[in-house]
Amino acid sequence: MFIDTHIDTLWAMKKEGRIFSKRSTKGHVDLPRAQEAGLLCGFFTGFPTESHYITERMLREWLEFASDENNRLFRVKSVQDLLLLEQNWKKQDKQIGAVLCLEGAAGIDSELNRLQIYYDIGLRSMSLTWNEANQFATGQAQGNSRGLTKEGKDLVIRMEELGIIVDVSHLNDRSFWNVMDIVSKPVIASHSNVRELANHPRNLTTDMVEAIHSAGGSIGINFYKGFLETDPGQANRTSIVRMFEAVIDIADVKTVHVGADLDGCTLPQDLNDITDVPSVLQQVQDELGLSNREMELIRTENIKRIMKKVWK
Repeated sequence: MFIDTHIDTLWAMKKEGRIFSKRSTKGHVDLPRAQEAGLLCGFFTGFPTESHYITERMLREWLEFASDENNRLFRVKSVQDLLLLEQNWKKQDKQIGAVLCLEGAAGIDSELNRLQIYYDIGLRSMSLTWNEANQFATGQAQGNSRGLTKEGKDLVIRMEELGIIVDVSHLNDRSFWNVMDIVSKPVIASHSNVRELANHPRNLTTDMVEAIHSAGGSIGINFYKGFLETDPGQANRTSIVRMFEAVIDIADVKTVHVGADLDGCTLPQDLNDITDVPSVLQQVQDELGLSNREMELIRTENIKRIMKKVWK
């Protein structure tokens, strides 16, 4: 079993016209393939916009997706929910855990009233931006002249008060360091890699990896070929292993997990979908000489630790 902190299936299904409960040859994730792969729990993303009307329509669609009995999803809003889900898996009842997360804070008001509402319906992890600049922070596509705003600092503080995991993926460098200066709880980079191995601003520098480690956080290795190699055409399974190895070498095995960006990325040619994740993780274990206990940290325990520290 494993936990993945960034899955874009809700968006991909609408784009590709497929149904989650049925196995498809399109996309990367559906119920049969997720069960086959051993996905215990996924952070299924929603995409907010500056229009709270559009954002709230997306949230309604997310809730419908998660509550559809055919989809066999188990909404995870607490550590107790996750423990119950694990018990069910041991009984061969393979429901898939679903954590509501947002890729960016666009659409949330400056007074953070909507943040409270979103938390009440299940929001448990959120990044501050996608690649854009919004009233809270600046995404990596906008350069580094602007960082976190006053509203952004208030947002981070309130997220920690409520028990929402702060996700630093997609932030530009300045916003990243502004966030790290004020957080008091572990953060995640839900789907980011190491910049020294693949020179892309969406990836993290060595100093950033060390900062996430120092905060007790964890980094979800992204399987997108453009973040695995500076030349995306060279990306393959071994590139993924190298990213796991890099984070472990810079920090430790407690600072890395799976955040594959499935259904939101182009995979290397030697990967097809979520059913390849188990063999990739086995390759990580074999090539890096990791113990079964160390692999359990990567598969589930690192994220469970953060859930316990952040969630109420």
